[in-house]
Amino acid sequence: MRAKVSVRTRIQLESLEEAEFLYESLSPEVNDHQFFRSSITLELDGTSLVVHVNSHDITAAKANISSMLRWISLLTELIQIIPKKIVNTKNKST
Repeated sequence: MRAKVSVRTRIQLESLEEAEFLYESLSPEVNDHQFFRSSITLELDGTSLVVHVNSHDITAAKANISSMLRWISLLTELIQIIPKKIVNTKNKST
């Protein structure tokens, strides 16, 4: 695909485990879908997740960037909520 719009975003995460979790969670979403007007690739760089969006037009690029940022936001929220729920549940049962 010859892209007219190319965006590269680096998202710095708190730990390598968090970066790996996001990468492993998002890779199937990106790799299992074919996009007609754009492509997305993910790269794990230490504690950073790098998102590359190449698109024929700005509208498709914006849609893919927004979608990826929503997924990343949701996953980082889940990472912070789930351990707290597990800890609170264990404390109540003792």
